[in-house]
Amino acid sequence: MNNILSIDYGERYLGLAVRTDKTTIPIPVAVIDRKKDNTLKTIKEYIDTYIINQIVIGYPIGLNNSENRMTNLVNNFIEDLLYLNVKIQKIDERLSSKLFKNNESDRIDDLSALAILESYIAQNE
Repeated sequence: MNNILSIDYGERYLGLAVRTDKTTIPIPVAVIDRKKDNTLKTIKEYIDTYIINQIVIGYPIGLNNSENRMTNLVNNFIEDLLYLNVKIQKIDERLSSKLFKNNESDRIDDLSALAILESYIAQNE
């Protein structure tokens, strides 16, 4: 079984979820505020803590299957992650953030990362 870190990428916040041999079920673990936290350092800490060997990142594709501004931002972020030497898999994240209702002050990015991870597991295992 792979130890997987899932990332829901946002311009300000990143949601993280993991699934490991020990947890077996995916769990939300963090919301990273990119303005306050060192994003790559924090992700590296989660990779080390959970002994991650694969990253699954939500890939924003428009409803008409076209790339958009967010797609380009995610592509650039993936380039930044390559130094971690961890396999990176993109997965269609259309509407993942819309699965959960929230008031504007609640961050649900970790739950979106969880939905991305659950979708990946369902498609691949």
